[in-house]
Amino acid sequence: MFVDYAFINGKVYTLEGSMAEAVAVSGEKISALGKTIDIKGLCDSNTKIIDLEGKCLLPGFNDSHMHFIGHGLLYDKIHLRGVASVDEMVNLGRKFIEERNRKDGEWVVGYGFDQNLFIDKTFPLKEDIDKISDKHPVLVDRVCGHIGTVNTLALKILGITKNTVIQGGIIDKDEYGNPTGILREAALDWAKSHIPRPNVEQIKDIIMQTAEEALSLGLTSLQTNDSEAADFDTVFEAYQSLRNEDKLKIRIFEEIHTSRPEELKLFLGKGMKTGFGDDFFQIGNIKLFADGSLGARTAAMREAYSDDPNTRGIFVYTQEELDELVDIAHKAGMQVACHAIGDGAIEQCINAIEKAMKKNSKDLRHRIIHCQIVDAHLLKRMVCIGIGADIQPPFVASDYMIVADRVGVERGNKSYPWKTMLDLGIHLGGGSDCPVETYDPLWGIYCAVTRQDEKGQPAGGWLPDERLSVEEAVKLYTIGSAYLSFEENKKGTIKEGKLADMVVLSEDVFEVKPENIKDIQVLLTMVGGKIQYTKMTQYKDLVYTGRMQI
Repeated sequence: MFVDYAFINGKVYTLEGSMAEAVAVSGEKISALGKTIDIKGLCDSNTKIIDLEGKCLLPGFNDSHMHFIGHGLLYDKIHLRGVASVDEMVNLGRKFIEERNRKDGEWVVGYGFDQNLFIDKTFPLKEDIDKISDKHPVLVDRVCGHIGTVNTLALKILGITKNTVIQGGIIDKDEYGNPTGILREAALDWAKSHIPRPNVEQIKDIIMQTAEEALSLGLTSLQTNDSEAADFDTVFEAYQSLRNEDKLKIRIFEEIHTSRPEELKLFLGKGMKTGFGDDFFQIGNIKLFADGSLGARTAAMREAYSDDPNTRGIFVYTQEELDELVDIAHKAGMQVACHAIGDGAIEQCINAIEKAMKKNSKDLRHRIIHCQIVDAHLLKRMVCIGIGADIQPPFVASDYMIVADRVGVERGNKSYPWKTMLDLGIHLGGGSDCPVETYDPLWGIYCAVTRQDEKGQPAGGWLPDERLSVEEAVKLYTIGSAYLSFEENKKGTIKEGKLADMVVLSEDVFEVKPENIKDIQVLLTMVGGKIQYTKMTQYKDLVYTGRMQI
């Protein structure tokens, strides 16, 4: 056996119920596990030996749902995360335009505000955004990406008037029927589609730059919806080009966002379906948005919001419309991933998947993304049908303060029930929904284990019975995510024959205090038998550059 790399003297957590001291890597796969003395016995003068010095080695992390290219595009947007007022937003917007020397008429986009941080907790109106600029069309996007506001010039350029209607979305109007500038769900998506998008070469640059950050966080696989960044053909060409050039350093499971039957049929006409591609880039699921977000009160609820009895949120589809989309995808062999946060939307998705399965039984591991406001009956239905879930543990740290206000104590106490879902046997993958949240998996693991924010609040954790063990939380971001993408036999655990996707941590995640998990650093990331990132100075020269290593 020829061994390219040998990791020795470590604490290797296989996540298969066993541990080892050392791992051998041959080519792109793990070739042997065992004690250091045994693995060293397989090595020759060409083997690169990495002494872990007792450090923890895990399978590479896998984010089960995010927006990778969209995260990379944030560089060219006004950063509004954490702003405490409209005035602060305006000042940041003006500064952005000045520093970037934006020409009159060019679009200016901001991302990340949360009105819950404002004193009056109200959404900005067009008049507020006009203060940023009246010479640039401006759009500011809430942190959830489901509601935003445009200025007067943007409304004019987009042609939005009293009579404009966008299917699946809402254009807020004042008492006289005039647009206020607030756009929700499909109306916001429609507005964004009119903003110039990057070309293939620009997207390639974004992917390469952002991949470096992802690798530094220990991520080796990403399941990503990039539709907000560019159309599918552009995104596909960018990834394929990088793959052909040996410049794609991280594995991609590409979600395809379609919203209408004709769009879905057009995509399926390309001859692609879930799994098309190779181990570095493959077509993933069909992504459907069934509702919005809890923070924006657009998550679709079966009963009215407790803090706004005039709304149940936004149902993007009727049951019949969603049934049709799911059925088309299911028949074609496409996995369906439904974004659903409210119990009303979750019920719709379960209904649609159940109907499709009864017509044509296939194990496509359909899943619900987020699956937050839910009850025992809905969860039991998911178990019976075999529906999995992409959960975002960081949402607990961000949302726990507003859940009771939005949906009341009774509904709130049944929500974000990660432990209950696992105990019922629902397959869970760990995601971030980045850029909504950071895609640092160790932050996600911390949130799943403690159910607290970065300040350790609330004391004891929010709904502490739903806390996960460290092992359960780590498995969310490894074997759990791999299962959802049909790759549990290739990745997610450390085992002979599996892909050599591994991460070395500065501290043992299983031994540190739970509150310290978030502070653990990634020391080395290997993808497919190639070291793509390391902070271990003595091994810097082993980082893969695309050229033959000397």
